[in-house]
Amino acid sequence: MHVEKFVSSDMRQAMNKVRAAFGNDAVILSSRRIDDMTEITAARDYIPEAEGIGLATGLATPERSAKAGEMSPALQDMQAELNKLRKLFEGELAQLAWRDMSRNQPNRFALINRLESASIDRQLASLLVDQVLPCDDVESGWRKTLGLLGSRIKVWDFDLMKTGGIVALVGSTGVGKTTTAAKIAARFATLHGRKSVAFISTDCNKVGGQEQLVSFGGILGIPVQFVSNQEEMQRTLDSLSGRQLIVVDTAGMSQRDKGLAEQMTMLTNPDNHIKPLLVLPATARVSILDEIIASYSQFHPVAAVLTKLDECDCIGPVLSSVIRHKMPLAYSTHGQKVPDDFQPVIAQALLAEIIRTYKQAQHKANKQESPGSASVTLMS
Repeated sequence: MHVEKFVSSDMRQAMNKVRAAFGNDAVILSSRRIDDMTEITAARDYIPEAEGIGLATGLATPERSAKAGEMSPALQDMQAELNKLRKLFEGELAQLAWRDMSRNQPNRFALINRLESASIDRQLASLLVDQVLPCDDVESGWRKTLGLLGSRIKVWDFDLMKTGGIVALVGSTGVGKTTTAAKIAARFATLHGRKSVAFISTDCNKVGGQEQLVSFGGILGIPVQFVSNQEEMQRTLDSLSGRQLIVVDTAGMSQRDKGLAEQMTMLTNPDNHIKPLLVLPATARVSILDEIIASYSQFHPVAAVLTKLDECDCIGPVLSSVIRHKMPLAYSTHGQKVPDDFQPVIAQALLAEIIRTYKQAQHKANKQESPGSASVTLMS
């Protein structure tokens, strides 16, 4: 076993010295601050039993350094620095792998790059492209990739506007549930008459939400009932049994809100025959959309409604999430007008939007690559 001390002005530089000297097999024995310097004692070919030290830490796996709750402040600082270094190295390795793919797998690189230009996330892009390779050329591979992407878009196979039933709009705060509820009800009333529709709201705590739905109900001539628990929900549904369509507007909650469990009790009773529709904003990031879908999976939504399409510049992120979670799509909204700005989802229309986004990104990239030609055009 070889033990050595490394001194530097901060923990990061000291760890770099350890890594350069001993590689990833280094074991940190101790660290301390001396005046304005950081001193790390590290070992190579370390045998814990021989030294009787239980806090030996492999440089490559700092989480093994100690049991949770027993780490000294110095070790906690060191672990934080190691995590930063790991993320830095992982990022560098990912960039190297990406550049290597551009050289050794040009078709795969080009196809993934096209999907990413349309804001399809890389995980889904890689999965799709790997299923169409090998291909003769990029264009034929692109056509196959788009066809595969289109086949992954699931559409709800229930005709709500014809059949009716009980649907509940669920989702996070501010995603457009109340306006979507009004659009569904108004569209159905146009086809079957306003006496065929009724509203129920579980949003008993938010005055603004109640006023908005009551306002919609007054304009459309549709009654609005408010419920706060399972018993009230059951009585209200029984009283409205003569209506062909009942639209339940639920309280807006964060996907992290503990109140979701209470709301779920009202909506998931099998005797109520409620079909939950998950409302997803097209403006959200993939990570947020994934979290929303995971949190609301306990409601067993039958499909999703995409909102705020008019506020986003690409549908790649929300499409990536619903495809990955195998979530069927029912409707999309693209504005505030009731009952307009609302339509059933058509897979080919979403695919056309992906193609449009890619072409727009390609056009923008081409303009940036040829600034000289733009200057000549302006002068002429």
